Amino acid sequence: MKHIKILIKYIWYYITSKNEHSVHSPFVYNFVTNVIYNKDINEDFQKIKLLKKQLFKSKEKIKIVDFGAGSNINRSKIRRIKDIAINSAKNAKFGALLYKICQYSKAKNILELGTSLGISTCYLAKAIPSSYVYSFEGCSETIKQAKKNLAYLNINNISIVEGNFNLTLEKKLKKIKKIDFAFVDGNHQEKATIKYFDLILKHAHNDTIFVFDDIYWSKGMENAWEHIKQHHKSTVTIDLFFLGIVFIKQELSKENFKIRF
Repeated sequence: MKHIKILIKYIWYYITSKNEHSVHSPFVYNFVTNVIYNKDINEDFQKIKLLKKQLFKSKEKIKIVDFGAGSNINRSKIRRIKDIAINSAKNAKFGALLYKICQYSKAKNILELGTSLGISTCYLAKAIPSSYVYSFEGCSETIKQAKKNLAYLNINNISIVEGNFNLTLEKKLKKIKKIDFAFVDGNHQEKATIKYFDLILKHAHNDTIFVFDDIYWSKGMENAWEHIKQHHKSTVTIDLFFLGIVFIKQELSKENFKIRF
């Protein structure tokens, strides 16, 4: 039933979304055409794609610890690496988009909530090798797998913070001080998502970009997305259905876009 509801929501999104020709903001038009609709493929994407193919063949099983809303697909605590990679890892289209948004941001400090197997982490770290990625994950077993995957691609510009986000995020943010790019893909509960946005905002600046995953995952996530859109700090938001992008540039007019992707 839940999958049917999401499908209906997606159909409505597709009908009501627009392309770059309907965008009158020069800033957003540039972002849509040069970042969202940029179809360039590079060597990094091919390497990550090869890594994912290997994970899809893995028969290894691990024990999952989940402090958030859990999975919509598999509630079992013992899961195959293969299944996690298929159901949780970012597909190539959205991984490439994360990479391109990150490059566009010219971020030095990148924050990721929800490491999982580290696939999205690879895209973030590879986008700007001179940057540093702080990735947060609650499950020690998936962290072990993520570290193997990062090592496979010779990625060193990253540290993984283990534990419940509610206990680790605020403390770590105080040490990092400034966040240039934030990818929120963990917990997937309304109050928690809003809380994380508020915490990261304290360490954001005018050019910080936020990306939220699974904004239609549940009614709670939809509520959280609406709250974030209406927040006084949010100026431009872009709804891609599976991802929501937030700019806090104060020189921009407050507008919400729904772009077909």
